[in-house]
Amino acid sequence: MSPRDDLHLDPELIGLLALGESPGTPDELAAAQRHLALCGQCSSEVDELAAVTRQVRQVSGGAEPMVAPPAHVWDSVLAEVDAQAAPTADVVVLAARRRVSWAATAAAACVGLVVGGGAMYLATSPQRATTPPAAVVASASLAPLPGSTASGNVEVVSTASGPRVQVDVTGLAPVDGYYEVWLLDRNGQKLVALGALDGSARGSFAMPQGIAMTDYPVVDVSLQAPNGDPSHSHHSLVRGTLPT
Repeated sequence: MSPRDDLHLDPELIGLLALGESPGTPDELAAAQRHLALCGQCSSEVDELAAVTRQVRQVSGGAEPMVAPPAHVWDSVLAEVDAQAAPTADVVVLAARRRVSWAATAAAACVGLVVGGGAMYLATSPQRATTPPAAVVASASLAPLPGSTASGNVEVVSTASGPRVQVDVTGLAPVDGYYEVWLLDRNGQKLVALGALDGSARGSFAMPQGIAMTDYPVVDVSLQAPNGDPSHSHHSLVRGTLPT
């Protein structure tokens, strides 16, 4: 790609120079730079397009690499701006098409920068993806039972992998054992073990498959001895009932 032999540089060459590219051979680049030093119109167009490019790069996040837009984007840009160059006289047509070509180059460059910046933004930002936050389905307070000074709360949240039961208890003393979370039916006759609280007395447990909150709305936290017995110890510390 080389400078044109007539009065001005080729519009595509102007666009590449404005984007900071070094098109053509070293001799062609040197010839283009000499022309810019003498031609105010071409120099002004390079400066204007460079300013547009800087603004788009700032919007798209700075240093992301450019990604070429799909072919149909280029076709739409060129068709739109070419429609503005209605032929009236030879001189007018030449001038109009020069400005149209320059505008097309600028628009296409901006599209490339925005597409590239947006793609890089999505590729490097997995936490900005489309996964929605967990929604709270139900919640309740966990009140202390006789002989206990602990308290807490429980939430059932809906996630992409299914409902989860999140428990947070305060006032539990360090013990030689562990604190287990249970789901009970309203009569306290049936129960399902969810798992043990961690060292900070918190836990997030998947709702067991086939178990519905409406059938097991009572949340219970018990103190279990480290004796290998998986059954309930009958030593409950806090309890609450989820609304159903």
